[in-house]
Amino acid sequence: MNKALTLALILACSLPALAQARGGSAPPGASDSPSTPTSGTPRGTTGIIGLRPIDQPPLVTLADAFALAATNNLDLRVAAAQLRATRANLTKAWAVLLPNISLGANYTFNYPEQTAEFGSAEQNQQQALLFNSIADITEQSAAMNPDPRAQRAAVERATELRKAADTIASTEAMEIALAPAHVVDGNITFAMPLFNGRAFPLLQNAYGAVELTRLSVEQARAAVLWGTAQAYLQTVATKSIVAITDEQVASTKRHLGLAVQRHEQGMLTDLALERADLEVRKAEQQARQARAGLRATKAALAGIIGRTEDFDVEPPPPANALEQGASFDDLLARAFAQRLDLRVQKESLALAERSSAEAWMRFLPSFQLIAQGRYTSNTSGFSSNPLAGAVVVQGTLPLYDGGMTFGTIAETDAKVGAELLRVRQLEETVERELRGTLDDLGLKSENVSTTAGLAELARKQAQSAEELYAQGLMTEVDLRDARLGRFAADVDAARARLDLELARLGLAYAVGELPKAARVEDATLAPISDVEGDAARAALNKVP
Repeated sequence: MNKALTLALILACSLPALAQARGGSAPPGASDSPSTPTSGTPRGTTGIIGLRPIDQPPLVTLADAFALAATNNLDLRVAAAQLRATRANLTKAWAVLLPNISLGANYTFNYPEQTAEFGSAEQNQQQALLFNSIADITEQSAAMNPDPRAQRAAVERATELRKAADTIASTEAMEIALAPAHVVDGNITFAMPLFNGRAFPLLQNAYGAVELTRLSVEQARAAVLWGTAQAYLQTVATKSIVAITDEQVASTKRHLGLAVQRHEQGMLTDLALERADLEVRKAEQQARQARAGLRATKAALAGIIGRTEDFDVEPPPPANALEQGASFDDLLARAFAQRLDLRVQKESLALAERSSAEAWMRFLPSFQLIAQGRYTSNTSGFSSNPLAGAVVVQGTLPLYDGGMTFGTIAETDAKVGAELLRVRQLEETVERELRGTLDDLGLKSENVSTTAGLAELARKQAQSAEELYAQGLMTEVDLRDARLGRFAADVDAARARLDLELARLGLAYAVGELPKAARVEDATLAPISDVEGDAARAALNKVP
């Protein structure tokens, strides 16, 4: 063993990809993809994480990891909760088109009570005296009239005048309460929009916002699946390195046994024997480092799939080779039909265009129907009817609002232009990503066959070196070089195989078919349960 072996081990166990995968990385080569709607996600402190050990860790396959990530990932569940909140806003959007009904009531105490009188007893007596005087004159004229028929008519009029005078004389003065001491009023109002041009694009944008959030959640899920694939294959690679280091420990121990024998035969110096013993210790230390790397990679994967206990992984089955039997144009067409970032951008453009239409709609008039019913307990005033109502048709035509509408139109037009430019940018990005991913796939496919051949050759060379060293025909330095060559070749071959699998999954991600390849298209994210809510509150109770 030497520094080259240690460097290979450190490079194999490095975790930069896992740090990126934890947050849901973008497609291969992507530089501008919509962010996951999970702002405020806790990220911890040191970044050093671990799992609870258990006696028999269960096996988690790549398919299991995909299913767990698609259903248990907390970032996705938070995003799904935000989607449900966005759907709840649809009720608010419909409020601009549906009628509003309100009921109001109030009680009033007036002090002092204010009243007014209409007429008086003296005025009534004078008016009655006037009617009686007219009746007397009518009777006198009837007595002087020789016509019997006219005489009877005049007498009847006089009788009616005297009855009216008696009624007026007996009538008391009318008192009207202008402000009664106790008044109860109530009203019910019905307001119905008849026409509001702005309401329709605003309602469409509310539904568009829900669709945009849903697509963003789906896009976040695809990113989490991609991060899961990266983390899982990194864990498998680290596990293979653990196996290689264990084999290296066994090899150095066999070498130590041979060294002891040759030392006893006087064929090896004390310094060479000590060096062989140190090689065993160094190999054991590197094996411990590899296991620590494995624990770290599993913990990073567990953070994505929502596990807290230890588990085991295994090499996944070969991924579907999308690049075989499909031309570049076919893959590009599939990407435009299925990539979620393109669908998100399409919906974003539609939102911007509807916002522009809403701005122009502000020039149109609006009409509203208002119906109101009123009740009052004050029936001793000018009106004796406690119920009243009114129906109003209200129209409003905006004439000038200080330039606000023109400013909004210019702003929305600029946003539409920006969204169209993003479409062009995304179109170019998709094509570049697809070409780069296919080129990378070709290189990694060739690398698999090359490293496999080199690994087989390195194993044969190492085996031959062991035999020659046992026969005393090879130096210890040559033997160490052969072992190091075998170790490095095995690491390269294992890494090449996993890199090819990851590249194929990356192509599925770039085409927009990773959820389909992971078989999690129908996975649902459950809302927080009562048990989880109680556990979260209990955890907060520990915080001072």
